[in-house]
Amino acid sequence: VDSTSSSMTSESPPPTSRYDRQLRLWGDVGQRKLARARIAAIGVTPSTMECMKCLVLGGCESFVIIDDGARVDARLAGELFEVSVDDVDGALSAAEVCVRALCALNPDARGRALRAARDTLFVARDDETPEAFAGVDVVVAGGLSDAESVALERACTDGLTPFVITRACGLFGETRTGALERWATENVTPEGSQTSDLRLMTPWEQLSSYAEMKTCDLERLDAAAFKHVPFVALLLRATMRSGTRDRRAVKEALTSMRRGMDEENFDEAMANVRYTWTDTGAVPKEVDDVTREAAEMKNAGKLTLESDKFWFLALALREFIDREGCLPLEGSIPDMTSTTEAYVELQRLYADKAASDALTVWQRALELAQEVGFLQPEDFITERDAKSFCKNSRYVRFMKWKSLDTELYGTTGAAVDALAVDAKDPTKAMSVAIFGVLRAADVFAFKHGHRPGVYNDMSSTMDVYDEIERLHADGEELVSLTTTWFTSRGVEAPECVADVAHEVARYGDGQLHAVGAILGGIASQEIIKIITQQYTPMTKRLIYDGVHSTTAYVG
Repeated sequence: VDSTSSSMTSESPPPTSRYDRQLRLWGDVGQRKLARARIAAIGVTPSTMECMKCLVLGGCESFVIIDDGARVDARLAGELFEVSVDDVDGALSAAEVCVRALCALNPDARGRALRAARDTLFVARDDETPEAFAGVDVVVAGGLSDAESVALERACTDGLTPFVITRACGLFGETRTGALERWATENVTPEGSQTSDLRLMTPWEQLSSYAEMKTCDLERLDAAAFKHVPFVALLLRATMRSGTRDRRAVKEALTSMRRGMDEENFDEAMANVRYTWTDTGAVPKEVDDVTREAAEMKNAGKLTLESDKFWFLALALREFIDREGCLPLEGSIPDMTSTTEAYVELQRLYADKAASDALTVWQRALELAQEVGFLQPEDFITERDAKSFCKNSRYVRFMKWKSLDTELYGTTGAAVDALAVDAKDPTKAMSVAIFGVLRAADVFAFKHGHRPGVYNDMSSTMDVYDEIERLHADGEELVSLTTTWFTSRGVEAPECVADVAHEVARYGDGQLHAVGAILGGIASQEIIKIITQQYTPMTKRLIYDGVHSTTAYVG
């Protein structure tokens, strides 16, 4: 195994200014996780390099590109990074050229090229993580066969490393994420669609006291003060006045409290009146399931020194829910019409309650970690971890991935049943056909020693009709292999299999850069989800059909 490294050392602007827009998506905590992440890319293909572009531009500062060490194709390098063919150093390998080009995109990036043969890349020694993946947080691979993908999964999941694979053939492509069979994430919803956690249905003592203080002399307030009473206090006052949480009664109480129609705080109260009968502290089913799973792990003795910190926090959250009957408070409030003093006071009230809830969860998580043998649990689970976890506790999800071995080689079971359902869906027929043909193409390659439509004996003098005849023969055999692949699983092959098979044979092993850019962009999004532990990563295979410009999950 040989490696070379490259970096750029020029002065760069502060991360907060350079990444201002994306910070709105995953915050400064997510950005720090992305900056610290170490990415390994296997294979210099359009999809893997486009994926790495997105990650490096997004703030990833450490990466390695693993390839077989073949000399760079100047034309390919020019297409991947828009550099002049004359500027490409032909003495370097493709991986080395790509490392230099990627580091030029971000002055903080540090990358290296690693030369390794694929037949030894996924092999571990003495049950340890393969050398190429040591210290890596996520692996992205392109152009692997199904057998190589399964070997990659074994190498990664044994070392607890998530991975993303991409594959393209002409206008068709696919991408798939993978991790441990059960892997959890902190999930947030897109900005602007998140429900505010106001707890007006179940206010705590300090919030009730605040509302009482702000509204006890509502009738005596002057016009300016009356128009700046926060809507949170108005809603709690209206609920107390009506003596019920009936929608109509609360609205009528609000209306009776008004003095005129130009009071924006009352308009805001009407717009948010749903919070008086919506329990924003309620525990969603997904959160209930994952926290109960954590409790079951503890009861079964499966919470150990090898367990992820998530499970200790999830168990602490379970105990908090059982004791308090609700989730920890999220801690932020929306903008509202109010005086600065009243708003800051209300904001501090929510922030203090959220901090108190997070502290309770954190302290219990530390006790649980100590019980299994952690000597310095506060180094394992930091207070920041607990605050982030509690803030997003409503969106904690329990992710499950099927193993690639089951998905690709299983002939019975849930994976096959799901494929059969997709095959009967007219909107997914083309995607199912692409999925099956790509599997059959591997069978073809194993049988003949080359991919469909790829020949080592092709020459410029070959008659075009002979070439067409060979491509047609490959296409027909690919149709037969695909039909057999589906039949062996008891799944009816879609009618469009023949069209897809002949297209794959015609493409040979060619990868279009435009398709690679789409797959690479999708792969980079999934990697960012996994690294930042925000948003829900996909757990199924995504098929891209460039002929019809559609995507679909299969399986």
